[in-house]
Amino acid sequence: YLPILLRASVTTVWVTCCGMILAVALGLFLALTRLYGPAPARWLAVAYIEVFRGTPLLLQIYFIYFGLAQQMGLKLTAGMAAVVSLGLNYAANEAENYRGGIQGVPRGQMEAALALGMSRFLALKRVILPQALRISLPSITNDFIAMFKDSSIVSVIALVELTKEYQIRAIDTGDYIGLGLMTAGIYFIISYTASLGARRLERRLHRDSR
Repeated sequence: YLPILLRASVTTVWVTCCGMILAVALGLFLALTRLYGPAPARWLAVAYIEVFRGTPLLLQIYFIYFGLAQQMGLKLTAGMAAVVSLGLNYAANEAENYRGGIQGVPRGQMEAALALGMSRFLALKRVILPQALRISLPSITNDFIAMFKDSSIVSVIALVELTKEYQIRAIDTGDYIGLGLMTAGIYFIISYTASLGARRLERRLHRDSR
């Protein structure tokens, strides 16, 4: 059953990667809106962050996959619903990571950039955000690994990813221990590989910043 589980793990990986891309992009937008947007936009950004951080991911998956289809006629595939649910949920965490990174950059950096004639947008793009990314990167990579493991929750909407495949095969064979250990091993290997890659990227960015 190893080849079957490995094929299912491909689904887990692409759902995680697509969900993280959405989370990072939306999280950056939320962080910038919360810090620099007009008051109504700041309030909406804060509300979004608090709601998605304060409600269970499983509930959000049900709401997006079943609720939107029933109430608004918006039918999503299981894969798309999984990506959207994970992305929207983790965007709230990424927004806080970015906010902490931006606020961790000394105020004098922005003031110096503005004094040199840069616009606020250009100063953010060229000066603040690159430094904020270095500060936020460990938290972002930790969230990526956490999302990879949380992707198992999307099995509740019939997406056949690694955990769902394990469940199907375990029911068929009655072997929950052997297949469970095999599935856990696949999760661990992928997570550990991602962790090593993240550490290497952090070291490289640290060297480039010197």
